[in-house]
Amino acid sequence: MEEIREVLNHDVTITSRKKIQMTGISDVLSFDDGQIMAQNSDSDVSIEGEGLKIEKFDSSSGMLTVNGKINGLYYYGSVPQKKKKSITGLFK
Repeated sequence: MEEIREVLNHDVTITSRKKIQMTGISDVLSFDDGQIMAQNSDSDVSIEGEGLKIEKFDSSSGMLTVNGKINGLYYYGSVPQKKKKSITGLFK
């Protein structure tokens, strides 16, 4: 049976690649100084970098704040993909 998650607004702010603030985070799945895996209502989120530290996580408000050198932010999971339109169909 598929788990149904409450849809929360999800915003991301990265400041000078040294701090990332995210809203809409429901859980932190794993963390170390090189990667933090979190979960929002649509997908899993990976923050990758160096010297990463969780400054604050509040599951009731969905706020996650991470300090360290931010090298990448990746989304994995069931985010709905838009259907691509083919340009060749326009010329028939």
